[in-house]
Parts: sequence; C-alpha cells; structure tokens
Amino acid sequence: MADSLSILNLASALARHSAQRHKVVAENIANADTPGYKARDVERFDAEKALRAKKRGEMRSLQGRVAEMLIEDVQASPNGNTVSIEDQMVRATEAQASHDAAISIYRKSMDLMRMSLGRK
Repeated sequence: MADSLSILNLASALARHSAQRHKVVAENIANADTPGYKARDVERFDAEKALRAKKRGEMRSLQGRVAEMLIEDVQASPNGNTVSIEDQMVRATEAQASHDAAISIYRKSMDLMRMSLGRK
C-alpha cells in the first residue's frame, strides 16, 4: 500500500536528492583550496519528473540518477578554483531545508495513516 502513495514516493525521492546535494556541497567545501577545482552542484529536484517516472515504473532507477553539473556563475580564484564558501553554505542550507521538508511530509503522512487505522 505504501508503495502506491505518490506523496511518500516524492518525499523519499526529495530526501535522497537532498542527501546527494549535501554530499556534493561537502566535496566542494573539502576542495576549497585545491588548485583548478571546479565547484559542482546537482540539478534541481523536479517533482513532475519524479511523478512521471513513478507512473512509468522507473522510480527506483530515478533515485540513483542525480545529474551533477558545474557551477558556472562563480568567479575563479587566481589558482583556478571556483569554490565560494559562502555560496556553498547557502547551498548546504537549501539542501538541509529540502531534507527537513521531505522528512516532515513523510512523518505527517505516516501519522495520518496510523490515525486512520486507529493507532497512535
């Protein structure tokens, strides 16, 4: 039953996407002093794309495919590095907020299901 609930699938996909984005941000910060390192990010989470994948039965394959891309709008330092710590902190905060929202949606959905079954 839980597999057929789109809201739970979306919340799960959003949580995985947020975790992947946080991983990429952490890698960027770890390489902030590496000469020539190009900062990366993941493409934005697209709920419509996730729903279409679910309808086609491709949700499992979608979960592992988060496309990474170079961040183009940051000026490189003299050593060629494009990591901006401030920018990465903003991206980390966005990833955390997305993850918190996904977990909250998942938790509230489970609470509603438990309540409808007469459980606490």
